[in-house]
Amino acid sequence: MPSPRAAARARPARAPQLDEIAAFARVAELGSFTAAAEQLGVPKSTVSRAVTRLEDGLQVRLLQRSPRAVALTEAGRRFFGDVAPHIAGLRDAAQALDAYQGQPQGTIRLSAPPDGGESFLGEMLVEFGARYPLLSLEVDMSTRRVDLLREGFDVALRATRELPDSSLVVRKLLDSYVQLFAAPAYLARRGLPRAFEELADHERVVFLPDARRGQQPVDGPRAVRDAMATGRIATDDFQLIRSLLRAGGGIGPLPRVLAAPELASGRLVHVLPEWSQRAGTLYLVYPSARHVPRNVAVFRDFVLAWVKRLAC
Repeated sequence: MPSPRAAARARPARAPQLDEIAAFARVAELGSFTAAAEQLGVPKSTVSRAVTRLEDGLQVRLLQRSPRAVALTEAGRRFFGDVAPHIAGLRDAAQALDAYQGQPQGTIRLSAPPDGGESFLGEMLVEFGARYPLLSLEVDMSTRRVDLLREGFDVALRATRELPDSSLVVRKLLDSYVQLFAAPAYLARRGLPRAFEELADHERVVFLPDARRGQQPVDGPRAVRDAMATGRIATDDFQLIRSLLRAGGGIGPLPRVLAAPELASGRLVHVLPEWSQRAGTLYLVYPSARHVPRNVAVFRDFVLAWVKRLAC
């Protein structure tokens, strides 16, 4: 009756498995099954069985074993010479991945709405860059709703009145409110309105909502609705409205988050602060809840903490 090894040699050779090659290479490097097992963190018997399976699969003896020593056969030396560089490359790749997982680095592709980008988003990204210097950001400021997966974005900020696509992971950041503002120079020239009815006597910059983006017209008391429905300049861009207001173009609506730095610097002041309108909600959106890339995870955690601090 043929021995197990003879029977194995009678079968066609099979492709070696990576764990078998790794076990053989470690034994060849260290000259010992015991030392190889210790480095690999597995029982000696596991290493021995892996090498035996490799030899049986290749139908050639790679190691000469004795109670005192282990030595490479001629075939073993040749095989080890061929596989050693590849094993070293795999180890280097694994170590590089460990380093990558431990220290965030690389590029994050972010999609964000333009409204608020110069203040809220700009300040936040500068602080993020200072904390994670090995990470770079590619930011696409667009009014269209991008397809994160198809277009290769890692994460998105979305301002909307409706919950974003349920197939994505969605984290609420903050509710956005619109209020009325004007430049001090304009108010010095035309006076500060004290009642909603006085808005009709002022120059007004009008927000022209885009229904496709879920934007709503100015709402509230009839005097506010009527006054803010018409004006000398109408636009759907809050960045332009901010520039017009700073230039003394009249009274107009802005999201509070966009107006905050203007109020702090004194370039704009509140007008009729008792009026405000919810414009929507800002969400953080990313594709998957499982196996979130470390870059996306650190950005997510940073944004959530930053917005929480902003709200305090």
